[in-house]
Amino acid sequence: MNPERQGKLLELAGFEPTGRFEDNLYRITCIAGDVMAARRVSLMLLDTGSGKGVRLKLAAVYGELPEVAWRDDAASEEGIAQHVLGLGQCLHIKDIGHSRWRAQARRLGGTGSFISCPILLAGKPAGVLNISEPIERVHFTASDLDAAELAARLIGRSIHAARLDRVLDSRFAQMAFTLEGRADSCSVVSLSSHEPDKVARMLAKAFFKEMRHCGFTPNQIIRAAGEIISELTGSLNRHKHRLDRE
Repeated sequence: MNPERQGKLLELAGFEPTGRFEDNLYRITCIAGDVMAARRVSLMLLDTGSGKGVRLKLAAVYGELPEVAWRDDAASEEGIAQHVLGLGQCLHIKDIGHSRWRAQARRLGGTGSFISCPILLAGKPAGVLNISEPIERVHFTASDLDAAELAARLIGRSIHAARLDRVLDSRFAQMAFTLEGRADSCSVVSLSSHEPDKVARMLAKAFFKEMRHCGFTPNQIIRAAGEIISELTGSLNRHKHRLDRE
């Protein structure tokens, strides 16, 4: 392994989350792009709260992807990432334009060498790291595949640690777990890693109960919920503007 790649892997291993969760995902995806010397790296995570069952959703990108890739319906159940998630193993394609995945590559506007690795959270696949367009070489090599698998494992550990830190650091989250009778460490680890939508619902129920306990009226609670939606919209707009600048 060359010293530059080794240094970037060490940077990924020592990554310390700070600030917004989405920004941390973007930062580790950028480091993965440097590790792999690739023009494009995308990070996808499971999203179970869309009302469409369990599906992968694009969470961060290093390089460029067409805007359609960010749509909620862009991830195909028959796509490469979904296949890798179900397989639980890395997939290395020398030339995606001459493979069974050609249709999916054309839809996302990409051809050439491709690596896709599962992201493990607490030992279970919960996302996928996609890497394409190697720099200064035609194809990804076996050494690249080893580096990609290691990078995916390090990213999984970083995401897992970040989620747990946020939950354990939040008194409100701790209260929600207690109200649901899930305050033991095993429940916290399991729900935080594999069922974040359940954690979100628990927080929402705790938020409602606390506001009612404090004497807020239904209309006041509805306005508070509207403020949450407004904050989410603002966050999504800021994220889009950052992508447009890049």
